Amino acid sequence: MDITSLTTIYIILMNIMLAVVLIRLLTKQSEINNIKTKSTIIFFSWLVFIGIFLEASILPQDISSFALFGIILLSVAIAGVVLSPLFSALLKLPQEFLLFPQALRMFFGAGFIVEAAYNIIPINYGVIDGILHITTAYLATTLAIYIAHGYQSIKSLIAVNLFGLLDIIIVAYGIAFFILNDIGVNHNVFYAVFFAAPIFIWLHVISLFKIYKENEK
Repeated sequence: MDITSLTTIYIILMNIMLAVVLIRLLTKQSEINNIKTKSTIIFFSWLVFIGIFLEASILPQDISSFALFGIILLSVAIAGVVLSPLFSALLKLPQEFLLFPQALRMFFGAGFIVEAAYNIIPINYGVIDGILHITTAYLATTLAIYIAHGYQSIKSLIAVNLFGLLDIIIVAYGIAFFILNDIGVNHNVFYAVFFAAPIFIWLHVISLFKIYKENEK
């Protein structure tokens, strides 16, 4: 088994880990009936669909950067529809639990750096985005720990969420406009682009919305 196959398995496992973490958090914190069954069906059906979609090579090989970026943005919107049955449960999670899953981004970031080291992804892109992911994970995890111990700072929450969103925007933009010709549309990075990335985005959005609602006059 070559290193590309191993990193593909790694990304898929990280996607599964993210799904499991969210299912566990929702199950422990939500009083909604059948939330475990509902969330399990949603996340693992999504994982299977992404696998089939990417393995079928539906994306055109000659897709333009603008079209790919548009599809990535569309996938975020579709993810919102997919996650909508869980929104009420996610909104009831405390802020530290919305931040905690972002810790997994350090592993996605490490994956970027490993792929850069083995020339599976352009080295400059892999290192920069890897560091951004790891930084986001560190900030989110640290803030989650502080909040769990009673620390409250709306500014810190907003800053960390905005940094995390900016991180993903940079990653997506870079894939579409800087490295598409180097990696093509069959690269394993798209397993994260169409699953983990939209989930991380919606966790940030829900956290920010929760801040807004709690401080609404």
